[in-house]
Amino acid sequence: MTNMKKMTLNNEKGFALVAAIIASLILMAIGILVINMSTGDLRASVATVGDKKALAATESGIHRVMQDFSPVSTNWTTANNYTTDCAAATPTYIWRSIAGGTDTNTQFAVCAPTQSSSAQIPIPGYALGEWGMMRYNGRVVGKNTSYNSLITVDIGIGYGPVPMK
Repeated sequence: MTNMKKMTLNNEKGFALVAAIIASLILMAIGILVINMSTGDLRASVATVGDKKALAATESGIHRVMQDFSPVSTNWTTANNYTTDCAAATPTYIWRSIAGGTDTNTQFAVCAPTQSSSAQIPIPGYALGEWGMMRYNGRVVGKNTSYNSLITVDIGIGYGPVPMK
């Protein structure tokens, strides 16, 4: 029988270096993950702020339409800051700043209202068939150029009471 000698490695000087490199790689991977997650949250927050500013501009535009509304279509011209080519593929919007607003990058555009095909709608509580409302369709667009956001809202305007035809 032969005696087999066990060989043991008594030299473990390089182990600390290997352990330090592995630990550094793990910490670097965790750091990259944290940075990636936080920048993703930052992008989502920026998009939310931009959308809220554009929506505030759109709301301001809707209020402007309600203030200026007239059933006379000759008032809905570019001279009165209404966009008249909203049905085009790329409309040429006339941008307006929010009255009293502090952010000049937040603006709205109002499309000229058009009379709906179902022009007259009966009004509950009025004599049936005698009185109704005229329906107009419009569009208001809000934007914020700082955040590159755009919100489009289609609106319906009821004007009345008017005598039914």
